[in-house]
Amino acid sequence: MDQLQVNSQTDGAVRARLEEIFRRCSPDLHRYVQRRLQRSADVPDLTQEIFERFIRGDWQARARNPHAYLFGIASNVVAEAWLAQQRDVVTYDSEVSSRVGETLAGERAGDSENIALQDELTQALEQLPEGHRLAILLTKRDGLSGREAAARMGISEASIRVYVCEARAKLKNILKQRES
Repeated sequence: MDQLQVNSQTDGAVRARLEEIFRRCSPDLHRYVQRRLQRSADVPDLTQEIFERFIRGDWQARARNPHAYLFGIASNVVAEAWLAQQRDVVTYDSEVSSRVGETLAGERAGDSENIALQDELTQALEQLPEGHRLAILLTKRDGLSGREAAARMGISEASIRVYVCEARAKLKNILKQRES
């Protein structure tokens, strides 16, 4: 048999295999892209892009599970399309820019007040007894439940509630004294 006939028979088998893969996987890919992007106008183009990447890639090496290979490509294509959708054209507006600058300048003044308040609160926390300080930090700063804080401190959950309540009252008194 001549080399040209072998190539044409091989090409026919490859084409038939690709058509079968397309027929079986195309509806699933179409639904996948539709659900992920929710823009029906782009779905046919993106589905075509998935199959083009499949053909350009080493699809014959992955022919055992072309469905999985196609969905791997599809996740990348959808991610790229989503990122492209998120990009906006940047325009410069001098009025908006100056308003943002004024707002940021005002916020910086607020930042220094927040830093001073944080320092004051840290100093007040240092004046609390160890158990009270630990109880309030675990529950309020770290967000632990009373049960989790109790387990960590090795005391009862009721004791945690008492410590937190007493710590808040003591902090209130300490901060009031500083204001005077």
